[in-house]
Amino acid sequence: MSSLRRASTILARIEDGLAGFVLAAVLCVVVYELTIRGVFGHSNLWTDEISRVLLIVMTYIGAIGLTRDGANVRVELFVDRMNAAQRDILERLIDVLCLAFAVTATVLGYRYVQESALFGISFAHSDLPFPIWVAQSIIPIGFAVMSLRLVLRLIGIRPVKPAPSVEA
Repeated sequence: MSSLRRASTILARIEDGLAGFVLAAVLCVVVYELTIRGVFGHSNLWTDEISRVLLIVMTYIGAIGLTRDGANVRVELFVDRMNAAQRDILERLIDVLCLAFAVTATVLGYRYVQESALFGISFAHSDLPFPIWVAQSIIPIGFAVMSLRLVLRLIGIRPVKPAPSVEA
C-alpha cells in the first residue's frame, strides 16, 4: 500500500506541475497576442484557438486535482449533520457514482476522439498544425485519470489533509 501511496504522491506532483505549465502557456499565448495586437496592430487566428484549447486542458487537469482531493461540491448543511460513519458511507457512495460517470465519459470520449480522427476534422479558422483529435484527447485522458484517482480514493489512498469546505 505504501508503494501505491508513493505513486499517488508522484502522480499528484505531475498533475500539479502540468497544471502550472498549462497555466503558464495560456498566459504566454495571451500576452503574445496582446503584444502583437497592441504594438503591431496584427492579430493571429491561432492564438485564440490555442488559448481556448489550453484553457480546456487546464479545466480537465484542475478537475483531476479536485477529484484527487475530494473537493467536489457538496451541501454542507446536510453533511454537517451526519456522524463520521455516515459521512464515510456517503463519501464512498459519491466516489462510486463519480467513478461510474468517469469511466463512461472515458469510453464515450475515446469514441468521440476516434470519430474526429476518422473523419479528419481540423480546426476551422486557425490552421493549427495538428488535427483537432489531438486537442480532444484531453477528454478521455482526463476522465481516465479521474477514474484512477477515484479508484485510489475507494481503496483508501486519499490526501493526508482533507479539502477544506467553503466555510473554512
